[in-house]
Amino acid sequence: MTTVLIVTQPEEVRHLMPWAMMLADSRGSELAVVVTQRKKGDTRLSELPIVAASNESELAQHARSAILARTQSGNFPDSPASGHELSEDEVERTIADAALPFHLPARLYQLSGENWAAAISHHISELTPTLLVVPAPAIARDGNVQQEWQSSLLNAPDCDVVLMRDDAVAVTGQLSVAVFLRDHADNEKALSYSANLAARFEGKATAVYIEPAIGDDAESIGRRQVDADLNRLLSPRLRHLFTSHVIVASSEELALQQIKPGDYDLLIFGTRDLKEMRRFLQASPVGGAETLSSLPAVAVLHRGVSFSGYLRNSCDNWLRSFIPQLSREERINLVSRIQTSSQWDFDFVCLISLATMIACLGLAENSGAVIVGAMLVAPLMTPIAGVGLGVAHANAYLTKVAFRTALKGFATAILLGVMFGIVVQGCAKLGWLAPLANPAPTISEFAPTAAKAFPTEMENRMRPQFYDLLIALASGVAAAYAMGRPNLYSALPGVAIAAALVPPIATSGIAFAHGEFTRGAGALLLFLTNMVTIILGTSMVFRAVGIRSQKAGPNAARWPRYTLFTLVVLSVLITIVIELKNRSAV
Repeated sequence: MTTVLIVTQPEEVRHLMPWAMMLADSRGSELAVVVTQRKKGDTRLSELPIVAASNESELAQHARSAILARTQSGNFPDSPASGHELSEDEVERTIADAALPFHLPARLYQLSGENWAAAISHHISELTPTLLVVPAPAIARDGNVQQEWQSSLLNAPDCDVVLMRDDAVAVTGQLSVAVFLRDHADNEKALSYSANLAARFEGKATAVYIEPAIGDDAESIGRRQVDADLNRLLSPRLRHLFTSHVIVASSEELALQQIKPGDYDLLIFGTRDLKEMRRFLQASPVGGAETLSSLPAVAVLHRGVSFSGYLRNSCDNWLRSFIPQLSREERINLVSRIQTSSQWDFDFVCLISLATMIACLGLAENSGAVIVGAMLVAPLMTPIAGVGLGVAHANAYLTKVAFRTALKGFATAILLGVMFGIVVQGCAKLGWLAPLANPAPTISEFAPTAAKAFPTEMENRMRPQFYDLLIALASGVAAAYAMGRPNLYSALPGVAIAAALVPPIATSGIAFAHGEFTRGAGALLLFLTNMVTIILGTSMVFRAVGIRSQKAGPNAARWPRYTLFTLVVLSVLITIVIELKNRSAV
């Protein structure tokens, strides 16, 4: 692993070099320091020798002296460099700033050229960095960025980037790090870096959460949230390194103003959003000469992603800007409502039983209106949508509860369908009811027995079509979007009718009771088609409207992506089976 520090002026060497070394040492990586120089000619990256050249830039001299002062190992010997030397006062001041010596390999490079800023991303990739430490761009009070070359480094694949500003002197005592936790931020990565620093240098870390001033309970709500985030994102081995602190403020800038000088040595915030980076840097404290010694350093961490991850994040950002996102309160209410409605209780059993009986009677009478009524009564859509919500939210508990309820509802419905079919057959033999299935006439006694003829409404559900899959997918999308919007609840009855979950189960049960197992399996295939595609559709839409797991990185739950992949594979297999079945029937 290689940590790369890029500096453009001597002040950055003095302020950022200790932090870069601390980050490299805490991660067990080597350090590469890159100094920039604008001069005529093509841009090139070259490693500087141990001995300074006579025409070497002052910035390179500063960097070399800082490395010598702070390292006891590496490719630089413990001897002064020759050539154009720094003054004795500058060297003594640089050495005095060193908090402690580091035992890590360190190399010095120079990026020179007339337009080095435009080509910096390409040349830095030659060092195969895993972490880039770069000076934060100067941001005016109006939010305008005065330098843009840092932004070009944020898209470096598989490389974390830290935009850093330190207006104070280097740390000389116990390290104190504050991590700012925010919704939709890269909290896990920021906590990981802070934990490494605190553990390596026997410091302390504080998780800071900004809670809006919503009332007297704001601090208690914020403390519950930050404790939940720490327990979810950190292992027990690292959890003890952190304390929590809640700041009640209406804005990020006001919250940062409540941090007293000397409280922390480093403020760190993790995000992939460039606007969020700039906002945090702009809001962070900047003082005059009399307060510089007590101001904390500020670091904004941008997690490196692979090319596929970059595309995925780009799609997520596009969806967030295009599709209205649910607020935090709406997300909480939605999860709570669906989790409650997905429980296997008396209400659910009563409704699924009544819906199945209504569907069986409608199928027996060949009445589409009665079957539509059964669709409206049936409660199966909620637990199936709950499975999709659990997958999108990486909520294993909700997924298990909803899936078990859906399976129990299915078992109840098919059992009632079989019982209804048996009862109708018995009543038909006694002459009380007309039979549901009439055997088709055969041409001769040697001809094979023809399939029994059921009512049209049943026959239609025994031969699923590819269009049924598309209808179910659209129904799942509509259900998820309507469930998340209170003003769209009126659309849910229409979604229930389009989904048509109970009638196929009832059809299958009746067919099984009459010994038509192959055709009953066709009705079950229709239900499976509906269920799989509804889960897939609801999961995608819930994620699109802002419901997603806050846990990311290597410790994130992987079962949701495996579940989605399985659903996609099942959808493809179902499509193939439907097409083969229909072609063989022609």
